[in-house]
Amino acid sequence: MKEKEQILKFENGKTFFGLKVYKHGVKKDDIKKLPFYEYWEASAIGSTCAVYEEETYVYIHDWERFCFSFITHGTHRFRKQL
Repeated sequence: MKEKEQILKFENGKTFFGLKVYKHGVKKDDIKKLPFYEYWEASAIGSTCAVYEEETYVYIHDWERFCFSFITHGTHRFRKQL
């Protein structure tokens, strides 16, 4: 059986938009550097984040779910599809 090819490929230890993945997720400060930070922030209302040593991290599954929706549909969980 042929192995399924991965559609999205990332560098080791990186995720969407080249953000580094840490033990606790993606640093919120790294997301702040992206041009669509405010759009992401609106989608993250009510989401749980990890705080470790005074640094806020977004869980990787939440970040990747947002990115996939943003890239494929141009929207986030609180907005209707365009």
